[in-house]
Amino acid sequence: MVSLICVRHGQSRANERKIFTGQTDVPLSVLGERQAERLAEFLLANYRIDAVCSSDLRRAYDTVAPVAAALGITVRKVPALREICGGAWEEKTAEEIARLFPDDYRLWREDIGECRCTGGESVAEVQARAVAAVRAIVSENEGKTVLVGAHACVLRTLQCFWQHIPLSRMKEIAWVPNASVTQVDYQTDGTWRIVRLGDVSFQQGEVTRISQGF
Repeated sequence: MVSLICVRHGQSRANERKIFTGQTDVPLSVLGERQAERLAEFLLANYRIDAVCSSDLRRAYDTVAPVAAALGITVRKVPALREICGGAWEEKTAEEIARLFPDDYRLWREDIGECRCTGGESVAEVQARAVAAVRAIVSENEGKTVLVGAHACVLRTLQCFWQHIPLSRMKEIAWVPNASVTQVDYQTDGTWRIVRLGDVSFQQGEVTRISQGF
């Protein structure tokens, strides 16, 4: 069995400003740094982590780096775990996107699993690369517990994969909060079992959530 401890990055400065970030490389906010510290305390107290992988975007990397540092583990950067490429939406507010790209943004809000960001990636493309990435991580870490730093859209598409939910129903799945923990076990029979989903019980009330991907 392999246990994946998947975390969404702490609040970023773009989250704080309610700006669509995608693959724009923004740092954590001050609150996001505190969330990462509490996350590290929780993970170190409750899991025996053998390896750490992360999206190469700094908000995800910096969220898992404190755990890796405490354990003396090098974080392996996995570009396939990056957030969705937002194309023309990057660094814009929801209001700006809705005004400039009304049809594409309406699909994002109403049927996200079928959406493509204007000039960027489709959600299906995100799922394909994310699934390939976690499969590779699992194949390389038999019998281990692996911490995985990732992003909201990536984790939402992975939840669909783990639970055999088609992307056409992805709109029914909630976004996980910043610096939350989702544990999924890859079992010896080749099945996936979600043990913990979007847990932020350790964040001492400083929980930040997103709406519509911002």
